[in-house]
Amino acid sequence: MEYDELPYGEAKKQAVKVLEDGYGDAVVLKDAHGYWALYYFYGFQAPPPEAKPHWMEGPLAEAGQVRSPYAMKRFLEENGEFEFLNDVD
Repeated sequence: MEYDELPYGEAKKQAVKVLEDGYGDAVVLKDAHGYWALYYFYGFQAPPPEAKPHWMEGPLAEAGQVRSPYAMKRFLEENGEFEFLNDVD
């Protein structure tokens, strides 16, 4: 399965790290190519287990290069991407 299609529930099981803030979750995975960050923008709510990532970044050489959900959201907005925010309720 491609990472950009990986549901949140599965990604979290495989994660080496998860960054959470008020903008969403960044699930960090590692493979032979490096680190990958899958971004799920659901604000303070947990993404549904079946949610697909809104954005993906990688491969990165180090896990420390992964941006927080807030930083990635700002980066996307500054580069003309539309608002990614899904409400679960």
